[in-house]
Amino acid sequence: MEVEDWSINQILEKTNLTREQIEEKLKKKLEEFPALTREAAIRAVAADSGVILIRRDYKVSDIKEEINHLNLRCSIIRKFEAREVNLRGGRSKILNLIVGDETGQIRVVVWDTNKIAELESSFNEGDEILIINAYSKFSSFSSNFEVNIGKNTLLKMIERRGQAAKEGDNYSRISQINEENKVYRVRGFITRLFTNNTFIVRCRICGKRVDDKCDVHGDKALSKTLMISAVIDDGLSNMKVVFFDRVAEKLLSLSKEGDLRARLNDISFGIYQVEIEAVAKSFNGVLSLTVKDVRPVDYSL
Repeated sequence: MEVEDWSINQILEKTNLTREQIEEKLKKKLEEFPALTREAAIRAVAADSGVILIRRDYKVSDIKEEINHLNLRCSIIRKFEAREVNLRGGRSKILNLIVGDETGQIRVVVWDTNKIAELESSFNEGDEILIINAYSKFSSFSSNFEVNIGKNTLLKMIERRGQAAKEGDNYSRISQINEENKVYRVRGFITRLFTNNTFIVRCRICGKRVDDKCDVHGDKALSKTLMISAVIDDGLSNMKVVFFDRVAEKLLSLSKEGDLRARLNDISFGIYQVEIEAVAKSFNGVLSLTVKDVRPVDYSL
């Protein structure tokens, strides 16, 4: 599925708009802002409709254009010997891979010398790996798009050839979350925070949720609990998540900013990736996740 198709499908899934209505909105957006590309117009229509389009996880068949911050789960089908090539700035070392998933195969080009050394020493044909923060580029040499690995790309072993994957690598896709009261482990980016109400105020005596004071017991027995509502996105789907009290404090600790408002704003930019353990709860017929634990992953994009 091409990126445009994915984006439009996200709008279809998360709004009441039809494909015809989306196309009409795109037409009006492009008429209003002629300098926009169609991709930018789609993102603008999505934002107007309350849909956040952040995708980082791709299949091989999706890579048909230039993509930045690309994650790809794949198997190494062929690892070629590293070689030196002549470039304008002099000679440089290059290593090529052929990787694949259930949708196809693609060439991976590795330029960074440290990444070449890592691949030569630690990764073999048949290994299943996760390529994190790569980018795709059209190659005039092969007349196809290729995945490029640079110094900011990270490589993670998912399953070494002949070995079972670690239990800790088992995460649920957000699209697979469909059972209330079940605990799920999810990895994704925090892409939005709802910051209007960050505290729940209750009366300690009767337990009633109040605004500033209890009608019965006044303001002498009030307690405040930190509550942060957010959206987590795994690159293919997103879902509302809620962090309470101690877990909310752990989420805030991701940011090194000063006050509460600055930390919330920093986290809302979508640059923090986390792993969460959460319980699926239904509110008004819509599932969301109540987080039991959160921690940053061991890499960042």
